[in-house]
Amino acid sequence: MHTREAEAIAREHYGAAATASALPGEVDDNFLLRATPGEHFVLKVAGPRRTRGELEFQLALLDHLSTANLAVATPEVVATSTGQTLLTLPDGRLAHALTYLPGRPLRTLRHRPTFLLEAWGRTCARLTRALATFEHAGAHRAYRWCPSRAAQTHDLFHYLADDTARELARRHLETFGRYAAPYLAALPHQVNHNDAHEDNLLVDDNGDDGDGDRFAPSLCGLIDVGDAVYAPRICELAVACAYAAMDCPDPVGRIEVLAKAYSQEHELLPAEIDALYGLTVGRLLITVTAAAEARALAPDNAYRSVSEQQAWRVLRVLADVHPRLATRRLRVACNVASGAHPSPAAPYPIIALGDRALRPLDLSVGSRQLGHYRNYADLARFTQRIRTLCGPDVGCGGYLEVRPCYTTDLFEEEGNAGPRWRTVHLGLDLWSPAGEPVHAPFAGRIHSFRQNDAPRDYGATIVLMHEPTKAHPRFYTLYGHLSRASLEGLQLGARVTRGQAIGTTGHPHENGGWPPHLHFQVITDLLGHEGDFPGVCFDEEREAWAGLCPDPCSYCGLDLPAPAALPPPASELLARRRRVLGRSLSLSYAQPLHIVRGAGAYLLDARGRRYLDTCNNVAHVGHEHPAVVEAIQRQAAVLNTNTRYLHEEVLAFAEELTATLPPALSVVHVVNSGSEANELALRMARTATGQRDVIAVEVGYHGNTGAALGVSSYKFDGPGGAGAPATTHLVPIPDVYRGPHRDPSTAGEDYARYFDEVIAELAERGRAPAAFICESILSCGGQVVLPEGYLRQAYAKTRRAGGLCIADEVQVGVGRVGSHCWGFELQGVVPDVVVVGKPIGNGHPLGAVVCTEAVAEAFAATGMEYFNTFGGNPVSCAAGRAVLRVVEEERLQANARAVGDYVLGQLRELQGTREAIGDVRGHGLFLGFELVRDRAARTPDASLASYLAQRARERGVLLSTDGPRHNVIKLKPPLCFTRAQADRVVALIDDVLREAGPHPKARNR
Repeated sequence: MHTREAEAIAREHYGAAATASALPGEVDDNFLLRATPGEHFVLKVAGPRRTRGELEFQLALLDHLSTANLAVATPEVVATSTGQTLLTLPDGRLAHALTYLPGRPLRTLRHRPTFLLEAWGRTCARLTRALATFEHAGAHRAYRWCPSRAAQTHDLFHYLADDTARELARRHLETFGRYAAPYLAALPHQVNHNDAHEDNLLVDDNGDDGDGDRFAPSLCGLIDVGDAVYAPRICELAVACAYAAMDCPDPVGRIEVLAKAYSQEHELLPAEIDALYGLTVGRLLITVTAAAEARALAPDNAYRSVSEQQAWRVLRVLADVHPRLATRRLRVACNVASGAHPSPAAPYPIIALGDRALRPLDLSVGSRQLGHYRNYADLARFTQRIRTLCGPDVGCGGYLEVRPCYTTDLFEEEGNAGPRWRTVHLGLDLWSPAGEPVHAPFAGRIHSFRQNDAPRDYGATIVLMHEPTKAHPRFYTLYGHLSRASLEGLQLGARVTRGQAIGTTGHPHENGGWPPHLHFQVITDLLGHEGDFPGVCFDEEREAWAGLCPDPCSYCGLDLPAPAALPPPASELLARRRRVLGRSLSLSYAQPLHIVRGAGAYLLDARGRRYLDTCNNVAHVGHEHPAVVEAIQRQAAVLNTNTRYLHEEVLAFAEELTATLPPALSVVHVVNSGSEANELALRMARTATGQRDVIAVEVGYHGNTGAALGVSSYKFDGPGGAGAPATTHLVPIPDVYRGPHRDPSTAGEDYARYFDEVIAELAERGRAPAAFICESILSCGGQVVLPEGYLRQAYAKTRRAGGLCIADEVQVGVGRVGSHCWGFELQGVVPDVVVVGKPIGNGHPLGAVVCTEAVAEAFAATGMEYFNTFGGNPVSCAAGRAVLRVVEEERLQANARAVGDYVLGQLRELQGTREAIGDVRGHGLFLGFELVRDRAARTPDASLASYLAQRARERGVLLSTDGPRHNVIKLKPPLCFTRAQADRVVALIDDVLREAGPHPKARNR
């Protein structure tokens, strides 16, 4: 039908002067009618195969839903001018009109956050509840798109493209036949909407009006009841799950989210959960076979193929998922127990202890026993660490332990929320020398065996099968990391007696590359595996796998301690924090992180997830750098005291620090933090000049002590601030992107002119500046790089007025800017006082004030002693010396320049394709970029910056926001940051900005 005909129908039968535009549809002709004034509705002209009874059923269903509590809108039936709801056209076709629902199809969202998936599941549950009382003769029909009819897809396999596709479809049809079809007849039946998928669910249009909610879309509507049918009620959820599973690495994870949300709203029977996975696969099969048939019979109808390629991708991924594992995960998600697995009585000891004792080992992600990350990253160190911890005894433990040794690149996989690692250990480890005899704790048969030679795999592995008895069901035991000799002469099915020696523990060259030990695991369902079985799992699947692999301690015949407790949930820690810590302390991210370990450029949380850290410039040379850790440990074991005694460590630190600075900066005062250092620097300036007034830069930040806060516009002009003290005088932030002076060739001089005004005003009152304090790159100001010549002129004006010049290098010093060791060197100046802070200790409390001889003399001339109890203590100074040494030996300043230049180039290239990036700036590994809504107008976009930081955190990269408008993303990672890590960060930024919008326009039908 043509749009002109639709407009004529609107005029004649609905009294509306409307403009029609076509909407997509599989069978019907659909039109959006825009009437005046501002009234919209949808005209649906039925396809030739539609019957009156079918359409009457749909209209009755819509009337029923109009009074239901769905929390989303549904279309209402619009009557004609004569009161008809179903109109017969001259050509015999039937038509009806529905109210138009505003919003965009869920499909148009490039990212579907978890809360939206949960809303999807809840909507399906409410549909189930709403339709439980609805009956209509038209619902009782054989309808191909119902998941319960997936068996009929077999008749369409000949339309599939090739043998590979047919074989994949056959495998999934077998899954449906085995794991869904047997349940169908006994499942509760009712009328289902049967089509709550991404094209029929609408989300609000917050993205169009630029408000702060545009990154939190909500479901607002449900359309199209043309697929409604009487069927097993669980099919409602199965349809949604089939579409939610598309375009993600872990489809079952998405299905879990929907199923859990559904079950919380409407209880699912165990049999419904058991059939859900097979029905979901069945709906996917219907999608791909119907598309193949349509391509052959109706090639012009593209609508049927809209989800075809996505469905094939899901089916390919699910081919590697065992249906029983998927169902177990769904049972856990829906809080339906799978039943306990009782352990048999009187097992035989799996190893002979003799005079040795069992020594529990803690190898968890936060283990202090395990210690530094080198102790598991390097095999030789790992082996030595295990030997040291065990001594002459047998080390034991590991069940459900979250282990950091699995967080390397070797074990990385992509999950629905970015990289993930199988960190949860499912077996029991017994650590002892190679050659230890291993005994069968129960009688059984050899099920399978294999030499698993991949790096960090099991090596030689034996699996025994233990037949069921009246006391316990069948189970299996796995013995990993054995010697190759253990596999010699084995025969499948051979009997093994209780206590029989079945092998020996292997050496690293034959056991997968691990320190010698036995991995013992109990398994209730091998899921088709032979000679192998996963020994670790993803944290989010822990409970499902724990049901498959019960605690092995009661099976091995040894008196073992209980497994270690799981880390407390973040909510519990948050509640404790709120009880005992200061209320003004903030946390990063909407979902706070429970961090327990650092390693280079990474942080690891309590669940073993690894995060690439671009925020913590405190870890200057890398989190827990071995050289810094060892320096602290060595000195702490000997002495830690104050500077009232002679000690070489503080002298060596001062000498090595001043060697990196211009010769004029020669006197060091060692303190505990950057804040304390700035406090002291201001005190020195006021003492040396006899003046009190300080010139500071807008949005500058210099610390949390009294005097430091007094010159920190970022704080006193921010929330809770009371404005500048009488002795603080601000000059505008010298921002060539947003400020009034944007010509780089003259901006330095233009911004320096503001000093003339401040100094003149002070002179009128008979005063002069004690100091000008400025960060060498303005951090909290938004990574603002000072314009060329700014400090040279600002310093000259300050000095002519009698003031000192303080360079705050807390954020950017010690090689971070790459081309120079210190940020002030970018401006070709030498300050009177340099403030050094947190990076110099790599996280250990350490700071320093380095000044000229003249300033030091003036400060001391008053006769007042300066004493700092722990400033300059030997342990902190050892840390500082180690940092300076690592920067030099590992050429980290050069790395900061090379990698920083690379990142800067990548971001500027990205700026060319992403309108949201307004400006890119920085030096070395101290970079930032502004996010804007309108590049020409430079309108800041704080909500997008927050969205990017939160999404990056979800996907395993830590970003931070800053700037006076909170729209700047800061990149200041440890100096060991690599190009490969930079590539990952830039790719993620690109991906998130792409998903953030603008979203493609689409209208509902």
